[in-house]
Amino acid sequence: MNIRKNFEVLFLAVAALGLVASFATANERPIEIAASTVPAIDMASIQTVIVSAPRLAVR
Repeated sequence: MNIRKNFEVLFLAVAALGLVASFATANERPIEIAASTVPAIDMASIQTVIVSAPRLAVR
C-alpha cells in the first residue's frame, strides 16, 4: 500500500467534494447597478497643444 498515493486520492476527493458543496450552498446575489454620474466637460477649458514644424524633405 502506497501511502502517498492514498493521500493524493484523498486530497483530490476532498477538494472535489468541497467544490461541489460550495456550488450547492451558494446563494444567488442580486446585482445592483449604480447610476453613473459622468461629469460634464467644458470645451472652453480644455487645453490644446499645437506643434508646428517644417516637414522633412524626402530625397
